[in-house]
Amino acid sequence: MKILHTSDWHLGKKLEGNSRIDEQIKFLDSLNLIVNGEEIDLILISGDIYDVPNPPVEAEKLFYTSMERLSNNGKRGIIIIPGNHDNPEKLIASQEILQKFGIIVFEKPFERKNIGKYGDLYILESNEGSIELEISGEKIFLYALPYPSEKSLNEEFNDNNISYSKRIGEIITEGLKMNTKDLPSVVMTHIYVNGSKGDGDERSIELGGSLAVSLEDMPQASYTALGHIHRSMIFKDRNIAYSGSPIEYRLTENKYSKKVLTAEISKDKTTIKEIEIDNYKPIKKYIVKSIDEALNKSKELEEKDEWIYLIINSERALESHEVHEILKNKNVVEIIPQINFTSDKEGLEIDYTSESISKAFERFYIEEKGIEPPLEIMDIFLELVGEDE
Repeated sequence: MKILHTSDWHLGKKLEGNSRIDEQIKFLDSLNLIVNGEEIDLILISGDIYDVPNPPVEAEKLFYTSMERLSNNGKRGIIIIPGNHDNPEKLIASQEILQKFGIIVFEKPFERKNIGKYGDLYILESNEGSIELEISGEKIFLYALPYPSEKSLNEEFNDNNISYSKRIGEIITEGLKMNTKDLPSVVMTHIYVNGSKGDGDERSIELGGSLAVSLEDMPQASYTALGHIHRSMIFKDRNIAYSGSPIEYRLTENKYSKKVLTAEISKDKTTIKEIEIDNYKPIKKYIVKSIDEALNKSKELEEKDEWIYLIINSERALESHEVHEILKNKNVVEIIPQINFTSDKEGLEIDYTSESISKAFERFYIEEKGIEPPLEIMDIFLELVGEDE
């Protein structure tokens, strides 16, 4: 059986208030070409389909039209789990229509799906969180664990009890024990893997926080399709992989290419392949040495199809007409002057986009850690600064 793994679409996501829907449409057009060209039997989408729990109408419309097309009107199976950005109820709102097109959505951990026909896909057996699937005469066992927060699991984790990492490992291990027929096994979940190394030139990552899972606690399956991290990573000795997000969603993501993954799975072997995706509109940072240079650079880049962060070294603040002139380039998403006084005072940074303090903290966390702050950390921060309303 040939599987395609993708995640973290974040449909409806914006960059400093700018819509990314055109890029998302281009990605989904490309994805349709890939699944047809690679003759994919089953698509796995490992969470964060939307960017917010109540996505804009255009994002929902794009999701449903893409599902119909990617499923080839029910001939190709699609399995979806919600991530931490998703509202599970939103994903299953049209469950009867999704079932017609061979699309199975696991709303929550330990959910038992109905046995039966889903498009041309069959669920032959079902247990808590697991299903036995048949597609075109081939069978696999799949265990799905949607974003496992303490709330969704109805459990609490602390130092005096079992750790979050150990508990997630236990849950998935118990789930795989339901594979009593020794079928090729697939796991889907949406988690941080902590303290792991990627392959090749991937550097060590520390994803921090109590809700992180050690690679050593993850059981072996034929393939484990992870979501949550925006960088594609494959742990080949374990057949565990992040597909990463398909689009650059922040400036720190321009250091690596975007991908989807395929996995050809049999009882004794798994072959993983990386497929690079076009970068439809890169996020770029430009540093200039004066306001005059900034004005010239903005005009020079007007025809470039890229999102622009413009950092301006200057001895004075920009005047309003200069800001207006720079922003005639609609691709400039942020102007960041670095004001250097001639006195002994340190340089002053002024953000002309008027970010909220929570957005500023998120950017700081990303710059320091390389990832978005977990929701638990954001909640604590907002409570401390009084922005949690």
